[in-house]
Amino acid sequence: MSASREKKQRQDVGLDPKAAKAQKEQAEKKRKTVIYSVVGAIAAVAVAALLIWHSGFFQARMTAATVGGEKLSVAEMDYFYYSARTYYLERYYSTYAAMGYPIPADTDVMDEDTGTTYHDYYLETAKTNASQITALYNEAVSNGYSLDDVKDDVKSELDGIKSSASANGVSYAAYLRGTYGSHMSSGVLEKMIGRELVASKYYSDHNTELKDSYTQDDLDKYLEENHDALDTFEYSTFYVAAATVETEDEDGNEIDEETVNKQKEEAMEQAKADAEKILLEFTDADEFDHLVEEFGLTATSCQNHVVNTGSSINAAYVYYDELMDLKDGESAVVEATNGYYAIVLHSRTLDTSHARNTRHILITAETGTDDNGATVAPTDEAWNAALEKIQSIKAEYEAGDKTEDSFAALADKYSDDGGSNTNGGLYENVEKGQFVSEFEDWLFDDARKPGDVSDPVAHGKDASSSNYYGYHLIYYVGEGDVITWQREAREALAAADLTTWLDQLSSACPITMTDAGSSSVGV
Repeated sequence: MSASREKKQRQDVGLDPKAAKAQKEQAEKKRKTVIYSVVGAIAAVAVAALLIWHSGFFQARMTAATVGGEKLSVAEMDYFYYSARTYYLERYYSTYAAMGYPIPADTDVMDEDTGTTYHDYYLETAKTNASQITALYNEAVSNGYSLDDVKDDVKSELDGIKSSASANGVSYAAYLRGTYGSHMSSGVLEKMIGRELVASKYYSDHNTELKDSYTQDDLDKYLEENHDALDTFEYSTFYVAAATVETEDEDGNEIDEETVNKQKEEAMEQAKADAEKILLEFTDADEFDHLVEEFGLTATSCQNHVVNTGSSINAAYVYYDELMDLKDGESAVVEATNGYYAIVLHSRTLDTSHARNTRHILITAETGTDDNGATVAPTDEAWNAALEKIQSIKAEYEAGDKTEDSFAALADKYSDDGGSNTNGGLYENVEKGQFVSEFEDWLFDDARKPGDVSDPVAHGKDASSSNYYGYHLIYYVGEGDVITWQREAREALAAADLTTWLDQLSSACPITMTDAGSSSVGV
């Protein structure tokens, strides 16, 4: 190869120094451009991620707890936390309001001895509920239950929440955050409500199965061991407080302890004497107003002829044991911390009565509303119109064959009671205390016989119902298959067995909070 040709070939495969420098500078510039572009993209992603983080997007989806191996997000645990919080505050709101106390903040101390805050309490309750509901839900699914079983109830719950949001003038999303915490979303809420309703349905069905499973021997054994709880007590109590003893004289000087103790003993002796005198003056038929006035008692600390089953009488009452030991007509004076109770047992019985089956027709008297939207009682004209209508219905019944079927047809045709006007007005196994007094006075009359039909029974507004102004026409079907004491025994047995069963399910579904859950739930 000639020298000239070799030179030309070198020039074809290489660059002279000047061209090489220019190319290097161009490559460096391009590399920096790529780096800056990548850095800019990373920065943009970081800003977006920061915005999403502050929105709660990531926190809501972080694992807050594991329940039996199942992961629950912060938003899902918030559902349990804020449900527990709402339940507590609604339960005690009237108490706080009556005493003039502010609604406690989550960070306020609930128990001074342990330092437990309200937040701690709500969180512990949330953990317990999460464990139980998850265990129940999983067990329900394994027994063939599904969300399809409760879809109508879920929709109803969600519709109610949406209505509340609308009534408060806020968006649905904002209402959820305000009610269930900043991490809540509509999807999470629907999921949690569905799971809870499935768990509740399964629990309720199991409760019914348990109550139906007990034999007569089971009930008799429970009665033998728990007579005090099942018996019905009619009794009266009077609390006589001992006079207050001053520990300082008029000049503010402390009175010696011996003198104070002596005066306290004398005050207690006087309280005991008054309690004994009350028992001498009190008779079964007495209203005790004159005794309250005579002995300077507090009306709220006295009870006249109250009727309770033993299970509903607080076993912590200082007179509980003495009351359980009394026979009909006996009385006792019982010492308390700062006074004495006078107690009288009028009667103690086992309620062996049967529940009753009945049909009824309700005709309501038309009501109005005032300027504030509150219900206004019917006018005389409205009452008269309702009476005329129910009288015409009774006349129609008496003009027919006067059978239970004909009464049922009239109930479906005319009754204003939405709870029974599609099943012939039927209510089965009605026990005392379930209906208004006017209704029960007729239904539980000892002279009542199957086939009896009442005259129109008026029912005005009272504490048990603000809606049913009107007249009842009542048909007595006959005794139900429920005996009161046996129903109470079944419920007590089932309650104990349900507790054991739920504890066993929950123990297989323990809950463990993560660091993220401990720092984010309820925040």
